[in-house]
Amino acid sequence: MDAYLPLFSISVAHRYFTDGLWKGLSFVASPYAQKIIEASNIIVLPTQSGIGVFYDGGKVDVLKLYANDTNGILPFRFKVYAKNRTFGNYTVPSLHGKKAIFCFDNSAVLSNPESEIIRLSQDDFVSEKDFRDIEALIVEGVLGARERHVPPDFMVDVSLKPSKDGEWSAQDYELKFNTRQSFWKYHLLGNMNKSSPFIVDLDNKVEFEFCGEEMLPGNRPSKVFRSKELIPVLENSDFRFQLREQGQGAGKVLIKRLPVASESGMGFDLVNGKREIVSECFINF
Repeated sequence: MDAYLPLFSISVAHRYFTDGLWKGLSFVASPYAQKIIEASNIIVLPTQSGIGVFYDGGKVDVLKLYANDTNGILPFRFKVYAKNRTFGNYTVPSLHGKKAIFCFDNSAVLSNPESEIIRLSQDDFVSEKDFRDIEALIVEGVLGARERHVPPDFMVDVSLKPSKDGEWSAQDYELKFNTRQSFWKYHLLGNMNKSSPFIVDLDNKVEFEFCGEEMLPGNRPSKVFRSKELIPVLENSDFRFQLREQGQGAGKVLIKRLPVASESGMGFDLVNGKREIVSECFINF
């Protein structure tokens, strides 16, 4: 029995997650790629944040036949779907309002001689340069008409050429997605609204400013504090924001550690006359 050898791998990183790995991704091979996979006994194994592809050493001739049919290359196309459907809340760039999807192609990027891993995005992190128009992809036959409304979350094309000796050299590819940043906005309700509070960062990295009072639904008044700068939205933030009441010295501690913002509480607000993304937290005490 011939050994299985690595052909290529794709890993997907995301700064939102604590361990930096985007888990829960499903890679679905295109019909032609699936044909190659089945005919040559290729194995596609899921990894923590991507896939590893392995070929049967006894089926090299089959791979060469398929390569000869496609100008000397082996084309593998995968449509990728994220299990977590709220990923758009914490991922940049945003697809909101765009009739486009992310498309990555190993033939369109330059390898880094200092790294054994080749990035598939145009820049270090996925950017708007990696967008492709959905209508154009339908015309090209890459997407079906039904996928106009429910397209894959992104696509990856890996085209492989045999090395000079006719064999296949393993290659690792990666994608890195960046997390969204937002202004953090705290609403203080109940007794908190009646005190003279302020927010401090125990690590002295972030400043908050009092933005006045707002009336929430149900005629609930709240005092509003908002960060002066954008803060990354993370799966598990380690920020140490504390609520204090003005008084002698550093002030009385009202809440030792405020809850951190999450991707589920995001909206829009005017900040310095500009529409910005804000992450809202509501404190009722």
